[in-house]
Amino acid sequence: MNAPGSSISRRSNLDATLLGRTAPLPISWYFDPGWFEREMLLLFENGPGYIGHELMVPNAGDYYVLPWTEDGKLLVRSGSGVGLLSNVCRHRQGLLLEGHGNAQNIVCPLHRWTYDLDGRLLGAPDFDHTPDCSLPKTPLKNWQGLLFAGPLDPAQDLADFPLAADYDFSGYVFEKAIVDELSFNWKNFLEIFLELYHVEAVHPGLQKWVDAGNYEWGFGDRWSYQIMGVKDELKSQVSPNYGRYRDAVLAYSGGKLPKYGTVWSILYPNVMIEWYPCALVVSTLIPRTPEHTTNIVEFYYPEEVQAFERQIVDAHQAAYAESAVEDADACARLQRGRRALWLAGEDDTGPFHSPHEDGMIHLHDWIRRQMGQRRTV
Repeated sequence: MNAPGSSISRRSNLDATLLGRTAPLPISWYFDPGWFEREMLLLFENGPGYIGHELMVPNAGDYYVLPWTEDGKLLVRSGSGVGLLSNVCRHRQGLLLEGHGNAQNIVCPLHRWTYDLDGRLLGAPDFDHTPDCSLPKTPLKNWQGLLFAGPLDPAQDLADFPLAADYDFSGYVFEKAIVDELSFNWKNFLEIFLELYHVEAVHPGLQKWVDAGNYEWGFGDRWSYQIMGVKDELKSQVSPNYGRYRDAVLAYSGGKLPKYGTVWSILYPNVMIEWYPCALVVSTLIPRTPEHTTNIVEFYYPEEVQAFERQIVDAHQAAYAESAVEDADACARLQRGRRALWLAGEDDTGPFHSPHEDGMIHLHDWIRRQMGQRRTV
């Protein structure tokens, strides 16, 4: 990766054979309910199953109810570590806890059944004997503090991932999570996330922050990353949001440019880990139907920044939201165009641009391999 102000550098270690064996996905794969069910079985049920970060519950007794599970699951930190518990009482299936907080025990507000923080039932009022009704608990795997409940081991999947140090959450704190409901297929989102071709056309603020001519792609079996350089002159901003973020970051650093413009990485099929100056973001897609996707976005900041440099936090989230809206508009445009073809019984595929769309090429090849549908162009 070239330093800011140096000559254009576009580097990629994409396997050259992918260009010869990978075709864009058929239009039907974005709409067909039967195909969607196969994706859920082969890609997601066998996936890493990201749940959240241990920083959501930093102290003993902390709990965090996960709203994207319909409040049915919660993270809790007990004396034995962080666990994923059912948030549904075993007695009459009422929800136990709301939101987040700290507790010594988990007490059902309906009939006062009481569980410890590992889910064991401690007491059931007026029962002669305490029933054997512990809360279901899901084993978790940990990578960089990110917690996974799926069958795969993320530490093994990411053993050869070279940017782990850039995603070191040490000294960071969890700020908040937001839940976006999106009216398009989950693959549309990843295609936009995994190509750089659209940046200059779609993102007037972001493209004045990052150096679109200076980037690096890297690929593994289940992951990829894209490093974007930073403009050596950040003054020419057209976006008030990115302008405020620029000013806040440069004031905090004493005018020193950040290491990168941004680093976007993915663990397939749906976990995106993003580096920004003074911020880390985890974004997770949950496909609901062929044309409805939930995106959970978690924001993390260095403890000092989160506590004392709120201008950076607020400016970063405003800039992030600006680009997110622009990406969502692009994804919706893809959905509308593809839906028109789908309803007309037509199909269409255009050529990939390499290296601008190398991430999307890698994604399409991975999906085809996992679904048993590799196709030669």
